[in-house]
Amino acid sequence: MRIDNSFITAARLATPVQPITNKTEETSDDITGGFKKVLDDLWDASRETSAVSRAETAKLVIGEQDDLPGMLVTGEKSSILFELNLNVRAKVIDAYNEVMRTSV
Repeated sequence: MRIDNSFITAARLATPVQPITNKTEETSDDITGGFKKVLDDLWDASRETSAVSRAETAKLVIGEQDDLPGMLVTGEKSSILFELNLNVRAKVIDAYNEVMRTSV
């Protein structure tokens, strides 16, 4: 089976190689800062998608927009991101409770 070279070239361009860095020490600030950034990014994406969904729905209702499938897709994205936020929150709370239950 022969693979098309243009597909391989496109795949290589789509996923850039990240340089490997050897960190000898990771402080707790680095770890919690990264985790906090991921959660903040997830929350921001959810809020932005929700705002776009509301705006597109309003435009559709008043007749400024005719793209019903696009509005439905944006609404589903918003719903999925909101559910993801709820699930991540629940898992974080479960992990916190688990840590608090462990005896030292």
